[in-house]
Amino acid sequence: MAQIVPTVYAPEDDEDLSSALISALSEAKGRDVSQDECVLYDNIDPDALDTLFRSDRDSDTVKIEFATHDAIVVVWRDSRISIEVQDLESDPNYQ
Repeated sequence: MAQIVPTVYAPEDDEDLSSALISALSEAKGRDVSQDECVLYDNIDPDALDTLFRSDRDSDTVKIEFATHDAIVVVWRDSRISIEVQDLESDPNYQ
């Protein structure tokens, strides 16, 4: 069975997290997901996400995982923010 390799995206320093999530999803899926019927904000609160991952917070590692656009998204911050997207549509076992 083939293993699905997730796409890892590192936001630019001046890129807000909501835009970075759209970019990461678009890169993983090979298309612009901002035009999809399902929008990111149907699945997650961008203000809460920005607060959780704010750069002036303490140095604890923060990690969340959620599903959107037929993908699993993992966002974490230790010294830097990283976004990992696993496109479920490319998984032959996903229905």
